[in-house]
Amino acid sequence: MSREELANAWQQLKQDNPRLRIRDAAGQLGVSELELLLTRLGEGVSWLSIEPRLLADELSSLGPVMSLVRNDYAVHETTGPFGELGGGAQVGLFLGEQDSRLFFKHWVYLLSVVEGERESIQVFDATGQAVIKLYRLAHSHQEAWEALIRMRQVERDQPLVLLPKAAPERRLVQQAKALREDWSRITDVHQFNNLLKKHQTDRLSAFEAAGSDWAQPVHCYAIETVLNACREQQIPLMTFVSNGGVVQIHTGAPGQLKRTGPWYNILDPNFNLHLNTEALSSAWVVRRPTVDGCVTSVEAFDAAGRTVVQFFGQRLEGEQEREDWRTLAESLVEVAVEGVA
Repeated sequence: MSREELANAWQQLKQDNPRLRIRDAAGQLGVSELELLLTRLGEGVSWLSIEPRLLADELSSLGPVMSLVRNDYAVHETTGPFGELGGGAQVGLFLGEQDSRLFFKHWVYLLSVVEGERESIQVFDATGQAVIKLYRLAHSHQEAWEALIRMRQVERDQPLVLLPKAAPERRLVQQAKALREDWSRITDVHQFNNLLKKHQTDRLSAFEAAGSDWAQPVHCYAIETVLNACREQQIPLMTFVSNGGVVQIHTGAPGQLKRTGPWYNILDPNFNLHLNTEALSSAWVVRRPTVDGCVTSVEAFDAAGRTVVQFFGQRLEGEQEREDWRTLAESLVEVAVEGVA
């Protein structure tokens, strides 16, 4: 399908369903979101010529922005300014109101997008899937935003060679006993990814092999239970959503909760989470040993074994886990066991 034909097909879809989002339209048309966006090239859409880490380094000059990170079944939106960029050449780190980990090898295509009064910087990976979208707000630093776009905007088209979206790969644990022994020797939650690499396995497979001391399955509706209980008990929650190119985190007790069809939503002033609970296939309570005591998480996966969302209780390095969070997480296991019985 040519770019013109794709543009016409998209226009027809929008006429039939004005509320249809571009990601969903792309799925219906069998193309990537990036390909669909590029049908508007030169009409509010333009390429940005800047190295990914240099772009990330500029974000602190923009003032408050809305940062949107999503995967297929979770959308995570945080509002606030970016602090100083940390990390290294391959992985960037932001702490503060905008709390994120950036994996620059997945930042392949960078664009400026104007949609009516909405302006954004959008980053896509090699398959044309959105990695992060940054929206200018009324109280963003307008001059800094405009200067960044003006300096980095290029009018020429850019060759587009997209890779096919790879199917998730499950890699079952070959030595479960060795995995459990290594798990028991973790002293920091950040060592967990190294554990997965050592045993050449994926996250869900590791949970399945870890044994009940470390990971236990719970009902998928436990995710909604967590959000409601944290709101009622005012337990500050760390909410993680990732897509390969970015892990975005928000810390705070949920405020307004609302269901809209399959989506369960946190609708707070500086944070929105939209979670398709009907797409969840499994949920787990997971325990990791650290020098500060056990750290507990509640994590959910889709049917392909991909992580959809993760929750931890708020905790600073050097502190023990909050007792109210641990009690809540362990109560999910008790309910699951009763349900099985």
